[in-house]
Amino acid sequence: MSLCVVIPVWNDPEGLGRLLSQLLDMPVFDQIIISDDASDPPAAPDALGLTEDVAAALARDRRLLWLRSPAQRGAGHARNMALDRISTSRVIFFDSDDVFLPEFSTLVAELDQREDRQDYDFCIFRHVDSRNRAKGGFGPLGSDDGVWASAGAMTAKPTALPLKGATQLCRISAYPWNKIYRTAFLREAGIRCTEIPVHNDLELHWMSFLKARRILTSRRVCCEHFVEVDGKRLTNRSGRERFQVFQALQALHAELERNPRRIDFLVPFAEFYTRLFGWIIDKLEPELRDGFAEKARAFLLSKVTLPQYTLIALRSPGVAARINRMVLAAGK
Repeated sequence: MSLCVVIPVWNDPEGLGRLLSQLLDMPVFDQIIISDDASDPPAAPDALGLTEDVAAALARDRRLLWLRSPAQRGAGHARNMALDRISTSRVIFFDSDDVFLPEFSTLVAELDQREDRQDYDFCIFRHVDSRNRAKGGFGPLGSDDGVWASAGAMTAKPTALPLKGATQLCRISAYPWNKIYRTAFLREAGIRCTEIPVHNDLELHWMSFLKARRILTSRRVCCEHFVEVDGKRLTNRSGRERFQVFQALQALHAELERNPRRIDFLVPFAEFYTRLFGWIIDKLEPELRDGFAEKARAFLLSKVTLPQYTLIALRSPGVAARINRMVLAAGK
């Protein structure tokens, strides 16, 4: 296979420079797209604080394609802009402040050498969370690792994931950088990131599970994700931009209604976003919490139909109870 890495970036010269220095020594990539979301100064080799040798090597590397948005529109727009320019059969969306681990190249080789030559829409792998590493662990946070185990997806070599496993594994945090996608799958299925400031990767993650015909998994730990608990990253934002999450969720509910055969994903999806609502309310500035809770209530009342709620209550009374609490609490 041929493989592209897409890197959306905004004002992160240090992270981007570190990642590009690493990619120079990773021949598994046939194309490297840097998609600059109007950084100031613009993302370019001479603005990354690189040594002269590394900057010169990047300038010579024909795999690199530099894109730039004229205005800041978020990582979702940056990824979508790059998707239109990918020339390889496979792609991974990566963040500028994360790094690849040695097992990524091993996984790519295993995907190329599979005896089962059936095509796949994406392969999902595990990662190291920096918060876990700080505590002496090696892998995702415990909550995500538990999902991997419950999905029966803990094989090293890429293995096909049955529907039952997919309805478990979709519950992990919605990351854009833990999947190697078939480029044509994303284009043919119309899967893109939501162009909103935060939560722009929810649609990419969930649409992939809803629309994929064949998913592979590997328990290999292929990258490290860095989290700054008190930093200025998107994860730490606590303002009104959080309200735009409903734009992504509405698109996903519409897909469930159009595609009844994917109804097995209804319960994990409802479980995911009701927990997400609680997380957002805790994250928001205090004066915004009641307003968001009311938006969540309106969303639940308008998007969760009675047949859907009945199915949720039958399969997961706990999720149904959480929906009830959110509807009743916000309505007081």
